[in-house]
Amino acid sequence: MTNNRVLVPVSHPLGGIRTYMLYNFRSINEAGYQFTFLSESGAAFDSFKNDVGLWSGTEFIDVKKNSGAIGTINTIRRVLRKKRFSFIHSQGLKAGTETAIANLFTRLPHMITLHDVIVPQNDIPGRFKKLKKFIISQMTKNASIIIPVSHDCEQNHLQNFPAWKNGKVKIETIPNGIDIDRLENSRNIFESKIESDSEQSSLRTKFKIDSDTIIGGFFGRFMPQKGFDILLDALSILIRKGYENRFRLIATIDTNGYLNETINTTAKDSRVGAMVHFVDSVSDIVPLLLQVDLMLMPSRWEACPIVTMESLVLGTPIIGSDCIGLREELRGTPSIIAGNGNAESLADGIIKFIENPTKDAAKNYIPEAKKRFDVKSAADKLLKLYNSLHQK
Repeated sequence: MTNNRVLVPVSHPLGGIRTYMLYNFRSINEAGYQFTFLSESGAAFDSFKNDVGLWSGTEFIDVKKNSGAIGTINTIRRVLRKKRFSFIHSQGLKAGTETAIANLFTRLPHMITLHDVIVPQNDIPGRFKKLKKFIISQMTKNASIIIPVSHDCEQNHLQNFPAWKNGKVKIETIPNGIDIDRLENSRNIFESKIESDSEQSSLRTKFKIDSDTIIGGFFGRFMPQKGFDILLDALSILIRKGYENRFRLIATIDTNGYLNETINTTAKDSRVGAMVHFVDSVSDIVPLLLQVDLMLMPSRWEACPIVTMESLVLGTPIIGSDCIGLREELRGTPSIIAGNGNAESLADGIIKFIENPTKDAAKNYIPEAKKRFDVKSAADKLLKLYNSLHQK
C-alpha cells in the first residue's frame, strides 16, 4: 500500500472522540494505514500518545497551546504543504471546519466524523451564530465524506446545515461501536480477582453499603450535558418519598473542572450528600459497571454515548433520558426511559427499579447487545471508506 498515511486533526482527544479513535483505528492501522495525529499540546494529547504510540508508523504533531483556530489552521496548512498524506480524517465539526479551511488549496480528500449534536444548550459558541453556521456549512459541504456517529446525529446536522444536501459531500452514518473482546477480557480479569481474593475491596465494602440497598452509578463528566444536577434533584425526591436508605449513588470524580461545583452542590443538602459516594476516575470502567446495580444516564443530549453500549453488553440495567442520541441507543432495549430534564420521571424510574431490582431482562439482552454494538462492524465500514478514498 503506497502513500498510506492519514492526517487526523482532533481538537480534544477526550471522552467519546478518544474512545472512537482507539476502538476504530487500531484495526485500520493493522490493515496497513498509518496515522499522523494533530492536536493542541497538553495533558489530554500526551495521554492519547501513550495509548497509541506503539501503533505502526504513528506520528504526532502538536499545535501550540491556546493558539486558537488560527493556530490550528496554520499548523495544518504547513503540514499539508509537504503532501505526505493520502487523505485527511478530521474528528469533530470544529476540527473538520478548521481543516477544510486549511485544505482549500491542497484539496486532499477529506473525511469528517461528527461526534456531537447541535441543540440550544450546545449551539455554536459566541456571537454571530447564523454567520458562523453559514461559514461552517460552506467550508464543509465539499468534504469527501461526513460520518455521523448515529442517525440522530445525522438528522440533527442536516437540519443545521441543509447545504450539505446540495454539496458534493457524501453522508455515511456509521453508529459507534465498542470493543467487545476488550470488555470481556476486563470482565474476566475482574471476576478472577474477586474469586481469588476474598478480601478484595468492593464498592459495597468500601462505603459500607448493605446488600439490600440499590447502588446506582453515574460515570459521566459533571458538565451540564450529562445531567448530574437532574440526578441530584431526583435524589431529593427519593428522600421525600421515603427511599433515602434504599439507594446509594457512586460517581466518578470529574477531573475537567466541574468537581468543586458538584461537591458543593451535594454539600448543600447533607441528606443528599450522604447518598453520594465519589470514586476516582478510571481508564477501565468495567469493574465499576459490574459492581453497580443500575447505570444512570440523565443526559440532556448525546450523539452516541459509549458507556450505554458497555452497560448493555455487560448486562447492567440502565435508566436513561429520552434525549437526542441516547434515545436511539436505548430503543429496543430493556432499559427504563425517563423524560429529558425531568427529575420526577428519573426518580420514578429509580423507585421502580428499587421495588423490582431484577437484572434478568438486562442479562437476557446481552447477546443482542454484543451483536448490535460490536465495533468490528463499524471499523469494517470505516475501512471500506478509507479504501475508497485511498484509491482516488
